[in-house]
Amino acid sequence: MGKRGPHGPNQAPPVDLSGLPEAGGARVIGFIERHLRVTKGQGVRGPFRIRPWQAELIHGLFDEPRPRSGLIAIPVGNGKTSLAAALGMYGLIADDVEGAQVICVASDQRQAGILFQTARRMVELNPDLAEVECFHDKLYVPRTDSTLTALPAEPASLEGWDPSFAIIDELHVVTWDTYEAVVERSGKREESLILAISTPPADGSKDGVMWKMVEDGRLGGDDSYYFKEYAAPPDCKTDDERAWHTANPALSDFLFLDGMRAARKRMRESKFRAHRLGLWVQHDDSWLPDGAWEACKLDWTVSDGTDIVLALDASHNSDCTVLVAATVEEYPHVWLYGLWEKPPGPAGRDWEVDIVLVEDAIRSACRQYNVREVVADPFRWQRSLQVLEHEGLPMAEYPQTSVRMSPATSGFYTAVVNQQLTHDGNRTMARHVANCHLREDSRGVRVMKDAKKSTRHIDAAVAGIMALDRARFLATNTRGAWIL
Repeated sequence: MGKRGPHGPNQAPPVDLSGLPEAGGARVIGFIERHLRVTKGQGVRGPFRIRPWQAELIHGLFDEPRPRSGLIAIPVGNGKTSLAAALGMYGLIADDVEGAQVICVASDQRQAGILFQTARRMVELNPDLAEVECFHDKLYVPRTDSTLTALPAEPASLEGWDPSFAIIDELHVVTWDTYEAVVERSGKREESLILAISTPPADGSKDGVMWKMVEDGRLGGDDSYYFKEYAAPPDCKTDDERAWHTANPALSDFLFLDGMRAARKRMRESKFRAHRLGLWVQHDDSWLPDGAWEACKLDWTVSDGTDIVLALDASHNSDCTVLVAATVEEYPHVWLYGLWEKPPGPAGRDWEVDIVLVEDAIRSACRQYNVREVVADPFRWQRSLQVLEHEGLPMAEYPQTSVRMSPATSGFYTAVVNQQLTHDGNRTMARHVANCHLREDSRGVRVMKDAKKSTRHIDAAVAGIMALDRARFLATNTRGAWIL
């Protein structure tokens, strides 16, 4: 069919949706397999057949209750653009949404256009979709006043939209400002979905939106967020073809094994691991072994009146401020008591921690528990420590010097890998712990960010180190004397 413009009314009949399941993933699969054609590669021009692994994704995204957002992290070559285009076509035509707005967002107009052109080609290949009008920048269904269009990943381009379905391609290159602009414009409908489909970045950068969403997905616990990650085992060899199949559900189907073999020989290892195996390239100086922190998780609530230590790692406006608590015993339970974190994107430009709220949180903890010590580095917070001490709270200075932090850091590491502490599985604290990188020099060992200006916070981990150090000391020294 040719391109249509404003030459006259579209007389084509509506797309036949009769006989499809009423809702959920089954309806999506039925629509795709009945009406959409393959646009390139194996089976081109033939019916779009949903594989079992694709069906799992579709059910996760469209079965009731539907999530509001989702991320599919998958290596290249597994048909992510075609699947995203097919889902976009469903959102345009068959999702029973009047005035549907399906937007395809990518790093630039060219990349967004790839997904859009795939959707448009699906229309052109099937006369049954003749009611869909094809323009150079949008697909349009007059019957429902619904639109599918491509947009560059720029906040200004998203103004005025109310998407029923937003598809973000290659999330790892999309900025926080753009992602937040999509989120801000979604959620105004009874059902809407923001779906990101992406491979990990080749450099393993964890400053962006994608890593935050991967972390949240791995931790779970959010029914409004669907997450599926295809990745090889982190320690696999690049020639391990069993690992290739783990990461690539389309391998030996429409992704060819000999093509993977050729790619491995011609790609840098870091890029092959990221783009072909779905792995986040790890720095050699990562602090804790994989899975060590998660293995210490314990679902346990600390009773009021329990002896604890409270550790404050405080900032003013450039980072975040946290309170971490630890029970005073040989094998303490550690948890995040309070956090004041600079929000990402524009919302954080003029952010400053509310010192009064932090002080009130310390007072509240002292009322709830038998707080043996509140330890803090006095840098920039000397006045707060003095005020709280004058109120009778057990404040104690804990300057973060190497003489204190080096043995405390080693002690925390030992406690984690030997499961000599527990924690409540808080996702933010897990993120801060995972962000830590080890530095060792003449002053000893300590945890740091991977780069000085990194936005990946480690403050909860630092406070946890302080809290554990003092809690274990107080558990074995009844006088509580400060030992350097």
